[in-house]
Amino acid sequence: MNTIVWRWLKWGSLLVAAGSVAVAVFMVTTAGPGKPADDKSSGKPNTEVDSPVLVERKDGRVIWQLRASEATQQLDGQMHLIKPLLRLYTESGKEVLINGDQAWFSPVARDIRFQDHVTVVYETWTLTTRNLIYDSTHDQIKVPDPFEIHGKTITAKGKDMTLKRQSEEIEVNQGIWIEDTDPQWQGVTP
Repeated sequence: MNTIVWRWLKWGSLLVAAGSVAVAVFMVTTAGPGKPADDKSSGKPNTEVDSPVLVERKDGRVIWQLRASEATQQLDGQMHLIKPLLRLYTESGKEVLINGDQAWFSPVARDIRFQDHVTVVYETWTLTTRNLIYDSTHDQIKVPDPFEIHGKTITAKGKDMTLKRQSEEIEVNQGIWIEDTDPQWQGVTP
């Protein structure tokens, strides 16, 4: 009887093992991959950064510092910035603040294109425009669209302006209109 029990036990164990393997193979082959996460973004990669800060230095000095409330890396390599603020420093160390609703930063060309409600503050002057480009390669600000400048006593309107950061020279290529409510600085008395 001992041989009969061992024989049944041996064949029973083999049957249980073979059945377990068959069930495991069946479960693995029918399971398939898990359900992907719900992504409504059309399958394009999307990298977002909260409160980014970019800084450019030259000879140990900060040339500009760019902050934004939010940034998204685009497929073309540019960064789309929301509520950007650029602190640009002149050669003499004066600060120029540039902000807008949005901007695009190109790491390769190192330029920053501001768009929508762009404001530039320099000492007592405030410039407003729709578009502005800071071209880091040529170290200049370009204002291709119409702009308005308000100072303590001077108001100016023009179009197509270039400001060179190093020399602080300004060129207006398509005309400018200037009104001074206090012309005494020119030696003129009313």
